[in-house]
Amino acid sequence: MNHFTNDQRMGSSETTTLRRVHYGRWFLKLVAWDGVLPVVVLLAPTVVEQQFPNRREAMEVMAMILPITAFFVRFFVAKRHINSNQCTHLVRCFQIIALCLAILVLLLIDSLIILAHEMPKGALFATTADRIAWVVLSSVYLTTMAFAMYPGRTSELRPVEWRDFIPPADYGRGVGNS
Repeated sequence: MNHFTNDQRMGSSETTTLRRVHYGRWFLKLVAWDGVLPVVVLLAPTVVEQQFPNRREAMEVMAMILPITAFFVRFFVAKRHINSNQCTHLVRCFQIIALCLAILVLLLIDSLIILAHEMPKGALFATTADRIAWVVLSSVYLTTMAFAMYPGRTSELRPVEWRDFIPPADYGRGVGNS
């Protein structure tokens, strides 16, 4: 089922391999696609508070620079993933748009997390409306990122020549070996 011969487009000594996308790897890449960056964004405010106590300006500068830097890092890493997938060019264009929307939402989330260090404890999730807003922001991010990082249905079609052996009888053995 993974191998098929197409005698009309290729000679009788060639076959084409169709590899399916491993959706488990795709899901893992979706969940942890930028690895260390979220941890840095979450820990940076604590480090700034410890290094510059009672210096509100340091937190404000970090709140401006860190989310914007993280935006661009995320954009370029995710764009590489999108360019390597097997979707059509039009779908990849929509994926780039979805990516920008998703990381803009994440930029807002990162900024709020950083600025939460300047707010009174518990102010970020103080009301039911705050919690609903966080759920909506997270849902928008995860949904658009799932579309943006979708790899396509098949990973590749490639011609393979097998003139020296006859599959599957000689599969894995050299020519002339019995």
